[in-house]
Amino acid sequence: MEVRRLNDLKATNPYLRLGTDVSELEKSISTVGLIAPLVISPDNVILAGARRYQALLNLGFTEAPVMVVDKGALEMELVSIDENLVRKDLSKIEVEGHLRRAKEIYQALNPQEEIKTESSTVEGEEKKQVLPAEKFLIMVSEKTGLSPKQIHEAINRDEMASSNVKEARKNGDLSLSQTNEIVKLTKDEQKKSLSHLKGMPVREIKSFVKIAKAKGVEAAIKETHQDPNARDFVEIEVTLKKLLKKFKQFELEGITLDDLPEQTQKLFNSVMKFSNPDAFYASNGTEFVEDSLQ
Repeated sequence: MEVRRLNDLKATNPYLRLGTDVSELEKSISTVGLIAPLVISPDNVILAGARRYQALLNLGFTEAPVMVVDKGALEMELVSIDENLVRKDLSKIEVEGHLRRAKEIYQALNPQEEIKTESSTVEGEEKKQVLPAEKFLIMVSEKTGLSPKQIHEAINRDEMASSNVKEARKNGDLSLSQTNEIVKLTKDEQKKSLSHLKGMPVREIKSFVKIAKAKGVEAAIKETHQDPNARDFVEIEVTLKKLLKKFKQFELEGITLDDLPEQTQKLFNSVMKFSNPDAFYASNGTEFVEDSLQ
């Protein structure tokens, strides 16, 4: 542990999160001091702790405790990625990109690893091969709280998605579920079909992908109907699923539609009348919602 002048430190690392709101961090530092030191390279480049660095500058500090990491370029890059992965304000796309890069670095540093099985002390026992990807998933899972399956799927999305699919996700034009299906196509196929697939429900995208794999993208475009209201239908479906989930929670707590505010009941009744007047008047509240959304 050392102390370095803040003016000597370099905030040039592309992984640093600068320009974010650090007001709460400033309050914490003012109250209890700096708990975790900044992590820097031997040449004063900040590897981790950009927000702490910014808060210290804002508070008028001129020096800060630092931990110097003197390792290779890949190890130091991994330190920066690890710092970002435990943050809560990264977008899903940023997390996926970080996970993919972290996996690449880990595999470069650990091209092959071996551990012995419990009975491998017996002469002639074969060693069990542990692929770096498997150990990496376990390691990152412990750090982030994500399951190995979630990590694997996130990396796969980032590796398999074309640049325009990533851009569409960034702009909110594609959901996670839609993307999971689209990336089953090659990147070239994704580029050719993306404009057709935007707004399609997941089940229709699944059908499109199946046709595209068998007959090609052009045939899939011709054979799949693109409803002009598809995007609106997807939004309604998502909203109704959330509504159903909420009603199930209420049901467990013994809350019925009659317990909700009057305005909420009126809105609910209007939706039910619009969707199916006969069924609405023949049913009641939660039971209708449960049955109609199955």
